[in-house]
Order: sequence, then C-alpha cells, then structure tokens
Amino acid sequence: MKAYYSIAYGGPEVSHFGDIPDPSAGNDQLLIEVKAVSINPVDFKVKRGIAKFMSNPGFPRIFGSDFAGIVKSTGNGVTQFKPGDRVYGATPVIWGKPGALAQLLAVDQKFARALPPQISFEEAASLPIAALTALNGLRRCRVSEGKAVLINGGTGGVGHFAIQIAKAKGAIVTASCRQANAVLARKLGADETIGYTRDELTKSGKKFDAILDAYGKMEIKDACRLLKRGGIYATTQIKPFLFLSSPFVQLAYSKKLTSSNMRSRPEDMEEMEKLFIDNKLSPLIENYFTLDHSAEAFELAEQGRPRGKIIIRL
Repeated sequence: MKAYYSIAYGGPEVSHFGDIPDPSAGNDQLLIEVKAVSINPVDFKVKRGIAKFMSNPGFPRIFGSDFAGIVKSTGNGVTQFKPGDRVYGATPVIWGKPGALAQLLAVDQKFARALPPQISFEEAASLPIAALTALNGLRRCRVSEGKAVLINGGTGGVGHFAIQIAKAKGAIVTASCRQANAVLARKLGADETIGYTRDELTKSGKKFDAILDAYGKMEIKDACRLLKRGGIYATTQIKPFLFLSSPFVQLAYSKKLTSSNMRSRPEDMEEMEKLFIDNKLSPLIENYFTLDHSAEAFELAEQGRPRGKIIIRL
C-alpha cells in the first residue's frame, strides 16, 4: 500500500511517501480503507518525538490520528462492524499505535464508530480530536446558558469548534484571534472578538466566567486576571505549573485551573454528532492535500497558522 511514513522522529527529512506492506486485521480489529485524515498539533508533536517516552520506538512508523473510511475486512471477535461499513474515529498514535496516513489502517474496533450518513468522510475526519477536545474543555469549564466565555485562539482547529459548541449551549462568546480572522470568528458564532496578544487580552477590561485556551499560550497569571471570581480556565496544552498553581489559585481567588483534553465516551460522540446533524456544528476546512503531499500538510500545520482543519484525502 501507499503511505506517508517516517524512519525516525523528526520532520520532513526523515519522512517519505512510498510503498510499505499492507496491514491485516488482527483479533478485534478492523481493516479500513482510509478515505480522509486530518492533521492535529498532537500529530506533528508525536511525529517529532515530543511524546516518544510513551510511544512504540519501532520504525518505520505511520502517523496521523483522525481517520474516516470504509471497512474492508474484520478480524476475529468483531461484532459491531462488517465490510462496507462507513466508519470514523481516532487511532491512539501517541501510544504507539499505527497511524492513518496510508491507504489501509488496522485499528481496534473500540476506536472506530459508525459514520452517520449526513457526515462526509472529510467532515468526519476533522471531528474526533479537535471537536471532542473542545466539547470536554467547555464541559470542564461548566459552560451553560448566559455564561461569558472566552475562546482563546477562536479560529484554529479546536477553537473554531469551541465557538460553535459554546454558542449552542447559550453562552455569550468572545473569541480572540488575529484581526484578519475577526469576521470568520463572528460567522462561527462569536458575539465579540478581541486580539490574541497578551496586551490585547489583558487590557480589554473584560471578565469571563470561563476561558477555554484553545491556543494554549495564555499565561496563568493573565488567565486569573481575566476570570471572574469562581471562574474556570482550561487549556489544551500541558502546563507543568498548572497543577501546582491550581490549589493556591482556588484557595486565594476562588478560581479554578484545569486542562482540556480529548474525551471520547459514547455519549460524547453522540453529543458531537447531534450538534452536527442539528446544524449547530460544522467543520471549517480550507486546506486539502493528497497523501503524496502530506509533508506540505504537516508544514502548514506547524508553521502556517491554518484556520480550522487540514484534511488529507485518499
């Protein structure tokens, strides 16, 4: 099969497009003919070796977590799917599992879900990591009707989903973004927009019940200044000092600091799908690539500050 694979941790210098042996479906696995893959920050970070202490060190390796495709065959023990079924999901590449940037993917059936007919392969591939991260972050921030919410990085992969989900929950949404993206943020549902720089954020004079830091670069002290008493800040980035600071901030200021990570329980997937089907959640996809141009997709993801999601079609 054709694949975009790496022979070591690193960038494009250690990655290639070419032929590698076809995988087969093991016990409780599906063999999927991949139709679309999305690129997330976690993908290029894992590819560069940031999480190699958690991953399988064996190479060559295929990366890419989010996928959508058609079941080609099933292994022993598979009861939920059959050949021909449309499916989507996220394979845990961060834990060393094979990635989706290939014509075929063998994945445990627990990581796949039946794809509703209203959702295309490209749309489905855009959803799991980013949309579920946004959904869980807003849940952890206790976002509900009438709450004032700041989405920091409102037009990125997680942020553009977070604006829509927060609005669907009835929140009053402010999005931080570049001025060039302000119109887009409002189209996504933001009631207001502000700049994303530290000065623009802290000098706005606004206070929020919740902050979802989808960009992940906000300083904790700045988040505390922007939060109302009793407010909650959640970040998509791993911040070692977050958990050390959280008890003090909670005690001294009645403000909570937490993380926003992907959660993929069946009820989360159902809520995400319902939002999509009810036209309350729609992925923004401006950049499409083919598998043989995966290196360009990774470069854009890392360096280009893309709006919404990057999709690779097969």
